[in-house]
Amino acid sequence: MTKAEQWDPSLENILDACPASIWREMAWAIGSAPMLQGNSTELPFLWRTDYHTSALRSFRDLLPLWEVQSCSEIDVLGDRPMRLGKRFEQLVNWWFEACPEYEVLAKNLVIQGKDRTLGEMDLVVRDTQTSQVLHLELACKFYLQTRVSSSWNHWIGMDSKDRLDVKLDKLESQLKLDKRPETQSVLRERGIRIDTRAAWVKGWCFVHYRNTTRAKPPHQAHRSVSSGWWCTLSEWSAIWQPQSSWVLIPAEHWLRVQHEKDDALPIHSMRDVEQAMKEWKHAMVAQVETCNGRMKEIMRGIIVRDAWPNV
Repeated sequence: MTKAEQWDPSLENILDACPASIWREMAWAIGSAPMLQGNSTELPFLWRTDYHTSALRSFRDLLPLWEVQSCSEIDVLGDRPMRLGKRFEQLVNWWFEACPEYEVLAKNLVIQGKDRTLGEMDLVVRDTQTSQVLHLELACKFYLQTRVSSSWNHWIGMDSKDRLDVKLDKLESQLKLDKRPETQSVLRERGIRIDTRAAWVKGWCFVHYRNTTRAKPPHQAHRSVSSGWWCTLSEWSAIWQPQSSWVLIPAEHWLRVQHEKDDALPIHSMRDVEQAMKEWKHAMVAQVETCNGRMKEIMRGIIVRDAWPNV
């Protein structure tokens, strides 16, 4: 394993040290392994893997300051409901705004064409050490493997239109947005000139529970990417263990791998999952153990409808 492939083992220690759920959520968004290697010639547009380890160390250094300031979840995310992708973006934005290594120049910058919206630049930052200006696209994805294959087209989201290969093509295209004349005009008005571009991609990879012993991760996946299993609702009975502690994880808390009582819902019977599926269409579950009043995930899985991905 090369130096760039190594992963900082202190993430779990940092999670344990975080005094509140919002900081544990941010720690994962900042410090978890990227979904794919950012050091390959095949995916040159991904943020370099070693930059993520540096980000985790920076998060660790900033955490005491945020504790002193008594920052709350509302301070970080506001008080309005937020979709998971936007929640992830806001967590990353908060870190960049606090991090002395970077200066945020723009975020969620919408570019309008003559007749339509051309796109949105998620984040533009300046490296305070090198003065380089970086255009970043942010993404957090949850993909399920539909065939024992590392091919990106066999990794699909709960919405079957969402595929890893399609997402990577889209990210590469989004990173070219700043080269359009309409974008150049907006950037000039703000005194911004882009030097480099990268995509920051985190997420989870799930394999079918019957294939866990012969699973193939996505091509170029980071060896420490967050991973779990998936099954259909009719298969859930083969996994459910009533003698173990299981919880349902609401969608807004999918970025958390340690839970307080109000972060997750205890599963008392198989019917709890069936009821949740009626509301959510799919259900994220985890087997947990309680330590110091906090529930830590032992393993995580996602349950989809029997007809998935043909829904």
